[in-house]
Amino acid sequence: MVLFHEESTGRTVRFDCSDLPVAEPVRDWLVRRLAERAGARSGVKHAKSFRSGYQVVRDFAQALARCEPSPGRPSDITAEHIRAFTSRYEDPQTRRSCVARLRIALRGCVELPGTARRELFETRLPVLKVSERVTAYSEGDWQRIMTALRRDVRQCRDRIRGGLRLLERFRAGELEPGSAEAELGYLLDIFATGGDLPRGRDGGGTPEVKRHGGVVAVMRMLSLSQQEASAFALLLAALTAENLGTVAKWPAVYRRADGGVGTLPVALVEQRKPRRGPEQDHRVAAVEDLPVSLRSALEQGHGDDPLFHSPLRVYDLLLELTAPARWITASTGAFVNRRVNDRGRQGSCWSDEIRVERWARSRGFPPVTRDGEEGRPGIDVRRVRQTALEIQRRPVSHSRNTLRDHYLRRSRTVREQSQKVVAEALQEQVTKARTAAEVVVFSPRLLSLADQAPDTAAAEAGLAPEILKSMASGERDTGVVACRDHRESPHAPVGEACPASFLNGCLNCSNARALPHQLPAQIALHDRLAALHPNLDPQTWQARYALPLARLRNILDHYSTAEQAAARSTVTARHTALIDALLEGRTDLR
Repeated sequence: MVLFHEESTGRTVRFDCSDLPVAEPVRDWLVRRLAERAGARSGVKHAKSFRSGYQVVRDFAQALARCEPSPGRPSDITAEHIRAFTSRYEDPQTRRSCVARLRIALRGCVELPGTARRELFETRLPVLKVSERVTAYSEGDWQRIMTALRRDVRQCRDRIRGGLRLLERFRAGELEPGSAEAELGYLLDIFATGGDLPRGRDGGGTPEVKRHGGVVAVMRMLSLSQQEASAFALLLAALTAENLGTVAKWPAVYRRADGGVGTLPVALVEQRKPRRGPEQDHRVAAVEDLPVSLRSALEQGHGDDPLFHSPLRVYDLLLELTAPARWITASTGAFVNRRVNDRGRQGSCWSDEIRVERWARSRGFPPVTRDGEEGRPGIDVRRVRQTALEIQRRPVSHSRNTLRDHYLRRSRTVREQSQKVVAEALQEQVTKARTAAEVVVFSPRLLSLADQAPDTAAAEAGLAPEILKSMASGERDTGVVACRDHRESPHAPVGEACPASFLNGCLNCSNARALPHQLPAQIALHDRLAALHPNLDPQTWQARYALPLARLRNILDHYSTAEQAAARSTVTARHTALIDALLEGRTDLR
């Protein structure tokens, strides 16, 4: 028998292990492993979580019992026994989760033989399908959920603040004696002092209580219902991207990092994450207010009330509205609420329990299993956190790697946005490369103008008249283009001769200019490079000739098809010899 004590509720749950169908040494070993999982140093804090591990251990014992032979001691367990356990689960997702739970139960176990340990811990688990992963809510569904949460918070804020003002006025003696307000103030005072209202013999309220709506209506003027506390918890989880279970255990005490006088206040709230184990379960959460810019815009009427966008303001409001309940119960929790009755027989109607499914059902949201029914989303706390993390895009209570590899990697929205960003970046680089690859091409019109008005043509070309003239005459030809000045090269210090290759360097140089008389040589080189493509190793061709060919194509695009055909017909043996020299490297420096 294993006894599990819940940390939050204090209740004890018994797990019977006497009927495990294995030999007694193996049964004792499995019970010891379960007892360690139920201990105070374990990260398991809820009986429901422990039950899943307990059930997997039972499945493991049944798998061992069906094997031939069944192990008599833990040291007899083999890799075949582990495979018999994993083969019980046909569904990949079920197999993945059950093997993971057994790994947790048997982690660090020295009694398990090496072959069985390797089979259990080193065998790769099935990969989840995309459809089985947690997905974020759509924008429309997210707005429906947030609207419902904010509506509940707004309504209980107005109601409890009204009750607190009435109680303050009654205690200050500002209400007229005998009036309905004074009577209600008196009842609120009784409730705030003793935690209950005057009752009749039937357990209901007295006539005075009934005149003001009954026990529940009066109590609600100073206390949250369980559904309203759940709405607060879910809203804070959505705003902070923390786990709902962690938020639900927040205390009603915090520290301000700025001492309460800064422009960007942050509340430091102590919280626990039991699954991390006793050494790492405690941490401090930073509950932030709105950035100054967003806060100013909202306060000036350019959006919703800033309260409902600020985690810190929602948290402060929660503490304000639950203050009367803490006076009554001496509780230190932030989410203390009062149920209508003690149906669970917990000894009190006061509780800090959060029940999201009850809130969802009472607000018309379908169960998670019927998500999308009647156009409304099911409330799944895992999807709430997934959506919040996709919105914030920053790690919350986990590492940056976990955010990237676990939460954002499984998001279809993030993948689509990432693909768009990468595509835009690649397109930008391609555009830059094409711009850099473009060689300035002088048209026949410009050269004709140079004969008639040299200064005008030179100004249009951005060159000195004498340089344009020497280019037109062919004096500055280098391979298949002309060079503005080979002693002002980007490939060498100013004043030194350019050492770049005529094939690659000249076609990628800001000094290069393409003139009409060079078109036959350019076409000849283009055709030779294109012919080399299918006959060379792809990587070799890409490294040597892909960029020159792209730059040549850019030059040829400045000419019509007829002009290119005419130039191709004028290719001579001199052009062919020049192309041979360029491709063989005989024109490069040795």
